[in-house]
Amino acid sequence: MTGLQIRAVAVAMALIIMDGFEIAMMAFTAKPMADAWGVSDATLGIVLSASLFGMAAGAILFSPVGDRLGRRPLTTISVAIVLVGMVLAAVAPNVAVLIVARFLTGFGIGAMSQLNAYVSEFASDRRRGTVVGIYATGFPIGATLAGVAASLLVEPAGWKSMFVAGAVLALVMLVVSWAFLPESIDFLVARRPKNALERVNTVLNKMGRPSLKELPEVTEGERAHLGVTAVFAGATGRKTLVLWLGYACLMASYYFANSWIPKLAAEATGDDQMGTTVGSFLNFGGIFGSLLFAAVAIRVLPRRILQVTMALSVVGTVCYGATFGVAWLAIVLGVVLGVLAVASVAGFYAVAPEVYPAALRGTGVGWMLGVGRLVSIVSPISIGYLLDGGWSAGSLFYLMAVPLAIGTVCITVLARLQKREAGNVHRAQVPASPSPVS
Repeated sequence: MTGLQIRAVAVAMALIIMDGFEIAMMAFTAKPMADAWGVSDATLGIVLSASLFGMAAGAILFSPVGDRLGRRPLTTISVAIVLVGMVLAAVAPNVAVLIVARFLTGFGIGAMSQLNAYVSEFASDRRRGTVVGIYATGFPIGATLAGVAASLLVEPAGWKSMFVAGAVLALVMLVVSWAFLPESIDFLVARRPKNALERVNTVLNKMGRPSLKELPEVTEGERAHLGVTAVFAGATGRKTLVLWLGYACLMASYYFANSWIPKLAAEATGDDQMGTTVGSFLNFGGIFGSLLFAAVAIRVLPRRILQVTMALSVVGTVCYGATFGVAWLAIVLGVVLGVLAVASVAGFYAVAPEVYPAALRGTGVGWMLGVGRLVSIVSPISIGYLLDGGWSAGSLFYLMAVPLAIGTVCITVLARLQKREAGNVHRAQVPASPSPVS
C-alpha cells in the first residue's frame, strides 16, 4: 500500500476513535448524571439509547448520500454534526436537552457509516481483511480513552467536562478530515461525477501510479444495478437479509454490554470506580480483539473468523452471567467479551463490503449498520425497564446470549452463500467495479 492509501486509512481510523470516544462517554457519565439530576433507570435507558437512535437515522438517511456526493464531503458534514451535538450536551440544562444532544451526536456518527466501505476501497486486495481489522480497533480505543478521560475529569471537573473534551476532539477531526481525507477512487469510477477522470488521476499521481487515459467502461449489467433496490435483489438480497440480521443481533448484545456493564458492576460491588474499571477493561479487550482479527485475517478468510468469534461470544456471555458480581472474574471475562465482540464487529466490517458493488457499497454497508443500530436501540431501553421490574444482572446476560446465537446462525448461512458463489465468475450479484487502488 502506498503512503496515500495508508494516510486515508489512518484518518478514517482517527475518525472511528472519535466515534468510540463520543459514544462510550455516556456509559461513564451515566451514574453521576443520574445522581445529579435524579434520573430513573428507565429514563437513563432512553438517554443511553438516544445516540443509537441518531446513529440508526444517520446511517439509513445519509449512507445513500455518500454513494451520490462522495465519501469525503459526507464525512466532513458528519463530523460537523457531531461537533454540534457535543457542544449542545456540554451546555445542556436538563435531561431533555441532553437526549436531543445525544441524538445529534449519534446522527453524525451514523452518517459516517460509509467509512467502513471507504477503508475497504483504499485497502489492497491482499491485506483487506487485515487493514479492516486494524481500522476496527479505533472504536474500542476511543471507548477506552473515554474511560481514562472519565477517571481523570469527572470527579474533579464534573460529568459535563467529558462533553467539553468530546467537542474539542470533534473540532480537531473536522479540520483533519477537511485537510487530509482523499476521495475514494472506487466512488469516482463507479459514479463518475464531474471531472471524474481528472480527479482519479490526481489521486493516482499522489500514489505514484500511472494515469488513466479514460475511465473503465461501465457495463449494462452494472448500470442496471445502480439503484438502491439492488440491495434486495437476487443473490445479493439473500445475503443482505442474513448479513443485516446477524449484525443487528450482535449490536443488541454489544450495546447492552457497553451501555450497562459499568453501572451494573458498580452497583454489584458497591464501588463506582469498579464500574469504570470493568468498562475500561471491556473496551481494552476490544482493542486486542481487533488486532487479533487483523493478524489471523492474513491467513484465514474473514467470514470463517467471524463464525468462530460469534459462536464463542455466546459461550462467553453465558459464563459472564453465571459469575457476575465476582470482581476479578468480571474484569477477566470483560476482557474476553471485549475480544470476541469487537473481533466480530471487525468481521462484519470486512465481510460486508464484499457483498455489494462499489456504486452501492456505501448504501449497503451503511444501511447494515443503520438497521443493526436501530434494532439494538431496544436493548439499552428494555434493560432499563427489566431492571426496574426486578431482573437480576445474571439473567440479563443469559437473555443477551439469545441474539448472539441467532447471529451465529446468520453468519454461517452467509458464509455458505459466499462459498457457493466464490467459484462462479458470472455471479448473480453485481460484480464490484475494477479499482486502480487494488
